[in-house]
Amino acid sequence: MFKRDYFMRQIEQMTQVLHRILFNKEHIPLADAQQLLDEASRHLLGLNVRSLMALSSKDILELLSYHGNLDTAKAMVIGDMFVGHGDLLKQHEQMDEAYHAYVKSLDLLLHLSLSPEVSPKDDENVEVAARIQTSLDRLKAWMVPEEMKRLLFAHYDKQGDFAKAEDVLFHYMEDHPDQSEFLRQGVSFYKTLLNTEEKLLEAGNFSTEEAAESLRRVQQKLDSF
Repeated sequence: MFKRDYFMRQIEQMTQVLHRILFNKEHIPLADAQQLLDEASRHLLGLNVRSLMALSSKDILELLSYHGNLDTAKAMVIGDMFVGHGDLLKQHEQMDEAYHAYVKSLDLLLHLSLSPEVSPKDDENVEVAARIQTSLDRLKAWMVPEEMKRLLFAHYDKQGDFAKAEDVLFHYMEDHPDQSEFLRQGVSFYKTLLNTEEKLLEAGNFSTEEAAESLRRVQQKLDSF
C-alpha cells in the first residue's frame, strides 16, 4: 500500500507542471512552451528535452536508477514529456520532429515495460501499458520503426496479450518479407504457447489450435529462406 501511494504521489507531483504546459499549449508561443518543458525536464534529470532525446532509452533508465532501483514514476513522466513535446511540434506543423518525439516516447516506455523492475502484476504496469498505447495512437499516421516492432512484440508477449503479439509478428512479416531473424522468434513464441495453460491462452485471446496453426505458417515461411 505504501509503495502504491508513493508511486501515485510521484506521478501526480511530476505531471502537474506538464499538464499546465500542455493544457495551455494553444495559447502560448512555441518557444515559451518549450522553455517550460525544458525546465520540467531539468527538474527530472538535469537535462533539457532535446538533450534527453539524444540519449538512448537504456541510458535514460540507467540515469533514473539509484542503487539498483529504477524510478519508474520519473521514467513514465519523461515519456509523457516526450509526447507533450511532440504535440507542441505537431501543432506548429513540425511533423518530422513531432514523429521523432513520439517514437522516443514509445521506445523509452517499451524499454521500461521490458525491464525487470516492471512486472505484469505490478501497479506500475497498468500505467506503463496505458502510456504505450498513447504513444502508439500518436503514431497512427506514421510507420513504426522496425526495431520498435520487435520491442512491441516482446511487450505484448510479456503482458500475456498473445493475440496482439501475433498481430505485430504478422505485420512485421508483411513489411519485411526478406528477414528471417524475427521469424525464429515467432517459432519460439508459438512453441512456448503450445506448452501454456489454456486458461492463460484464453486470457490473451488465443488458443492451442491457433498456436499450432500459426506455428505451421511461420515455420513454413522460415523454411522457404
